[in-house]
Amino acid sequence: MKLHSTIGSLSLALILSASAQVTETKTEKTTTTASDGTVQQSSKTTTTFNPEVQTKVVQYFDTYKANPNGLPPEWAARIKIQQLPPAWTTTRIAPGTILTEDTRPYLVEAPPALVKILPPAQTEVRYYVAGGNVVAIDKTYKVVDSVRIPTVSLAPAPTVVTEETVTEEVVTEKK
Repeated sequence: MKLHSTIGSLSLALILSASAQVTETKTEKTTTTASDGTVQQSSKTTTTFNPEVQTKVVQYFDTYKANPNGLPPEWAARIKIQQLPPAWTTTRIAPGTILTEDTRPYLVEAPPALVKILPPAQTEVRYYVAGGNVVAIDKTYKVVDSVRIPTVSLAPAPTVVTEETVTEEVVTEKK
C-alpha cells in the first residue's frame, strides 16, 4: 500500500511539472445559419504561451544579453536589422497579426535549444524569432502568440551626422 502511495505521489509530481509547461488554450465556437436554414457550427482554438513559458524564453535570451543586440552569435548574420519591420524591433507582435509576404523572409526559425523549452507546437504551428519576439505562427502566417524578449535590442543604430566648420582667414594687406 505504501508503494502505491509513493508511486502515486511521484506520478502526481511528474504530471504537475509537465503541466506547468503546457499552453493555455481558448476555444471559440461559432454557429452560422445559412439562408436555406442549415446550421453550421465551427470552433477555433487559440493557443498561448503560459507565464512560465514566457519566463523561460526571457531567461534563454538573458544569457546572450552581453552579445551584440542580445542575440546568440550564430544569429548575427541571419537577422538583417536595418530591414526588419520597425514594430518587430520595439514592441510585441500582437496575436492575430497576419504577417505579409514581404515580412516573412525576416522570420528566423527557432533553434532546437529554444524549441526544447517551448510547449509542443500544435499541428501546423511553428516557432520563429521575429525581431525581438518569439512567435508561434500558423500555416496562414497568423501570429498565434508572441513573447517579447526584453534583452534583445534591434533598433537600428542612429545615423550620426557630424558638422564640420571651416574657418577661412582672410588677410588683407595695407599698402
